[in-house]
Amino acid sequence: MAFGIVIYEEDNYLYKLIRERLSCVFPEAYIRQPNGEDGEFPAMIKDIYVIYDNRSDSPPEVNGTHDPIPLFQDDGKGHMIIDMKKVAASIRSTDTGDAFTAGRLHDECSDRLRLLISYAYIDERENFIRNAIGPETFSTLHPIRIDLMSGIRMPTPFTSDMSGSITKLLRACTNRRFRPEHILGYINPDSSGFLSCGKPDNEDDVFDIGIDASVKLICLLRELCIRDNSGALIVAEGWRVADLTKLISLCDTVHLLLPARMCTEDTGITKELGLFKRSLSSGALMTVHYCEDYRNEYESINI
Repeated sequence: MAFGIVIYEEDNYLYKLIRERLSCVFPEAYIRQPNGEDGEFPAMIKDIYVIYDNRSDSPPEVNGTHDPIPLFQDDGKGHMIIDMKKVAASIRSTDTGDAFTAGRLHDECSDRLRLLISYAYIDERENFIRNAIGPETFSTLHPIRIDLMSGIRMPTPFTSDMSGSITKLLRACTNRRFRPEHILGYINPDSSGFLSCGKPDNEDDVFDIGIDASVKLICLLRELCIRDNSGALIVAEGWRVADLTKLISLCDTVHLLLPARMCTEDTGITKELGLFKRSLSSGALMTVHYCEDYRNEYESINI
């Protein structure tokens, strides 16, 4: 069941940042400003939360169904800050609303959205997926796979003519009218059992379009997984560490695939592992895997 959040914040840039964070935590929520461009809530929305800028404003007199939630808090040093974890906790703390239901659903389904960060050859990466996190490991008939990497590294046999390309999907999802269910128009069954996109129009489109579009897509994908009781695998390669941490923070489980155990000895990956672990959301898990553990039943062809 969906619910509504009204954010009383005149700074439009700040509003968009808050809206993005809340959308990831509460994918069921409809979020808008009063008299904003996001429009009115659908008629079915009965449960409404109000968040307001309390630095100078009093709680707004609106028809919310819960007490207004202040946006800013004193950090104890005389500074007013926004702690989105506390704001989200204030929404979750109501045990009678749809927001609690949305939060509970996310907790109960802690492996819906998986992220694989691969440093392996293509064939070893695909062998690992087949053996460890393939379609049969999801509790759904047709899980989704999204490849966020260079087109020359993607295994999908689809072309732009056969399926919606990842280029078109990333560009479309940044439109504020794009809804989670629209993702289904860009994916088709592939030979491995996933629903997946076609290759990009140009090999580096995923990177050229930028990390913000990929983050938006993952937020929408998580909402789709919760609504449709589905699951998804994001496979990421070639991104900067700073960009990978943004993807990590949105997923339920993270799998890191390395060529061999020696990769974690006296190399930069040790530092990256620490950054990755600190980026995990509450309750999320990260596992490190090595290609050498999955080579027993196939002939390696390094590409």
